[in-house]
Amino acid sequence: MLARDPSPVARQEARDRSDSDWAETRPPVGRRGPSKRRQEAATDSATVDLVDWLSENPRTIEHIQEVGDVLSGPVIRELDKRFGGSTPRETRRHLTNHFWCDLLVALAEAVEKFSKAMDRIPEYVTMAITQSRKAERRGVLLEGLVALAVRTAWEPVKSMLHTTGIEELQRTCRILAVLICPAPENHKAVQDGALLPLAKEGMLETSRERLEQVFPAEWVRRLREGLGGA
Repeated sequence: MLARDPSPVARQEARDRSDSDWAETRPPVGRRGPSKRRQEAATDSATVDLVDWLSENPRTIEHIQEVGDVLSGPVIRELDKRFGGSTPRETRRHLTNHFWCDLLVALAEAVEKFSKAMDRIPEYVTMAITQSRKAERRGVLLEGLVALAVRTAWEPVKSMLHTTGIEELQRTCRILAVLICPAPENHKAVQDGALLPLAKEGMLETSRERLEQVFPAEWVRRLREGLGGA
């Protein structure tokens, strides 16, 4: 991971590329919305901000690695076993369409919402993923597949709560969701459930203004309310 690089050179190069990409885009004219390229440049800038923050917070990098290992290890193995059949790669390909980032965002929300009723979290996360995908018109996944992925992920992630606490686990899931999302600029669940709370934490200092220029007015309003009207 770039954030682990002890040399700031690679991170600065990523920052320079991000700034250059943003500078090459133009603000929308009239009633036209921001271009896809401008939206991409803004969310790329947010990713660079997060990598910079992580470089100074190695404990969170360890937590991200831990959650990532759960998803790429036991969760994938269970899904391959139950739903992979003779073509596990095909099943995995469907999951790259924003499933993992949906899962992480829903977990981040659920651990706070049901902090006193942890047994309800798997059911809630499964429902949240299904509803999010329907609202954003993404490919429908079998409910049994979603439920199995959530249950398999939840047990090891739940054990992390004792060492990380709720806030750090939320932060971990949100950052990882942004880092692995194929296109945060096209994924409302990541915008609202990951980028927004991370921006409220002050972790997107450089990209905050750029995101405000490309995301909906409601997103900007909620961010500014969270920052006390800043």
